[in-house]
Amino acid sequence: MAVIYSYPVKSLPTGGDRMIISDMADKKRTKQVSLTDLKTLVNTTYTLTSTVDTINNTADIDLNDSDGTKNTVKLKGGTGITLTQPASNEISIESLGSDANFVFTQSIPSSTWNINHGLNKFCSVSVVSDGNQLKYGNVSYINSNSLTITFSAAFSGKAYLN
Repeated sequence: MAVIYSYPVKSLPTGGDRMIISDMADKKRTKQVSLTDLKTLVNTTYTLTSTVDTINNTADIDLNDSDGTKNTVKLKGGTGITLTQPASNEISIESLGSDANFVFTQSIPSSTWNINHGLNKFCSVSVVSDGNQLKYGNVSYINSNSLTITFSAAFSGKAYLN
């Protein structure tokens, strides 16, 4: 058998052209295949799809090939990270930044302050009265976006959350 580089080069092969292979499934026997057969083997198409679950703050990115194989990458938002899907071909990853905070103003004196802050975390809380006196109350976290502060007496002021 001649050395492969000694054969002439065909610049534009066609599907009917043949080539020699070693059949690994048949004791490495030498066989021939058409280029059309190889095209079927290597002509894989891929489809990329995604879904976002905004309630659980997760996203799945699926890569499907034409042979039916599916590979999934899972994304999960965390503290200060929100995942949304503004369009079918887009996933938005938004960060509240490293210093996400919220200032709540209680303008009517009350002994119970209900605060919806939207920071998606269990915040530390500092409260001051309208006279800028530091106040202490019982903080109850409803969820990662809302809390209630209960005081022994009604007053108005501000709650600083971070």
